[in-house]
Amino acid sequence: MQVTLFDAPPPEEPVSKIVVQHNALVNARFDLSTVEMRLFMAMLSRIGRNDSEFREMRIPLTEIVALSGRRPSGKDYQQVAGMCDQLVSRILHIERPDLTRKSPRRSASPDFDKIPLMAYAKYRGEEGALYVRFNDEVMPYLLQLQRNFTKAQVVQLLKLKSPHSYRIYWLLKEYAAFGSRAMEVEELKRLLNLEGQYKQFPLFRLRVLDRARQELGETDLPFTYELVREGKSVSVIRFNFPPVAGPSDPALAEASPEAADWEAALLQAGLAASSRATIAELVAQGQVTPEYVRFVVRTQRDKHRLGKVKSLAGSIFSAVTKGHLLSEFEEATRRAPATRPAAVQAAAPQAVRYRLQEVEAMYQTMVAKKLHKGCSFEEHLQQVYLSQGFALVEDAERGKWLVKPQS
Repeated sequence: MQVTLFDAPPPEEPVSKIVVQHNALVNARFDLSTVEMRLFMAMLSRIGRNDSEFREMRIPLTEIVALSGRRPSGKDYQQVAGMCDQLVSRILHIERPDLTRKSPRRSASPDFDKIPLMAYAKYRGEEGALYVRFNDEVMPYLLQLQRNFTKAQVVQLLKLKSPHSYRIYWLLKEYAAFGSRAMEVEELKRLLNLEGQYKQFPLFRLRVLDRARQELGETDLPFTYELVREGKSVSVIRFNFPPVAGPSDPALAEASPEAADWEAALLQAGLAASSRATIAELVAQGQVTPEYVRFVVRTQRDKHRLGKVKSLAGSIFSAVTKGHLLSEFEEATRRAPATRPAAVQAAAPQAVRYRLQEVEAMYQTMVAKKLHKGCSFEEHLQQVYLSQGFALVEDAERGKWLVKPQS
């Protein structure tokens, strides 16, 4: 017998079912009605952790309306039948990172993808059920996620009644480990598809923020908020909530602890999703290394504490994308030992060692940023490393390292 999402589960059924979305989808712009939001949750709950493609899903009407504690009526059937027309027209607006952008602020004309959410929606009145399927273009945001995802418990999502509360829950859940998220008012309105609406902030506060605070107060993510003003106008909303630990389910943990380390550092420093995506793209392309990102975060945090930089997030984004601290990083890299695989440590237990591939990536970035003398990489190795006592060695896995024994 099929257990429906909105019915109370039988005693033997767990209530901790997890749904997962890529952070690009969490921060996408789209608009769903309350009943569409419930259907979306029902569909998310049916995605298997190992699914490699979307399949058709049968969603009983009772599963969508049972949250109200009543049986479906004729009006519900009419509403859901009409909803099929709306569903197939719903579009996800997902911004793509701009690798040439010089400012951490959102571009006035960003690149974006517009993707239909649904492949189709069919209503079968005699069954009282919907047959639905996600659009294949949404696969990267819902299937086999290894990194940059946010998860939530269905039992918590079921407590939400407003579509705006639902979206705010996910936006805060992305930052759950840090207990705070600051968002510009216009950015939040944009993500909620409320641009041009609620021009009087008190109305937005009453109908969106305060309602979300009331509804999320019944979930595992209760929050308060502070208003940051520029002159008389509210410009930024700072959400505060109890921080929670990272994923407890090992199968949903990040695939790369090293990647999670630097990405979490960017998140904690307050970088927007689009800025983090830009940096992640640079790392993926080998233009910057995770070590450099971590170095920038540490350095800029120290400067921020001393009052030398006003915007921590902005200074980190600028230093990473423009290579402002590459020279300092390379100097610090030559001086400090690094932790490397045991095979290499066994060969030279007291050595300072760097992977040749990472050194070359750093060199190429400095050349691209015009921060390096016009010498070849081989000349750079000789001048900076080999002349200072480093030797080029190869480990058992044919990995190449620059190694300098400690005296």
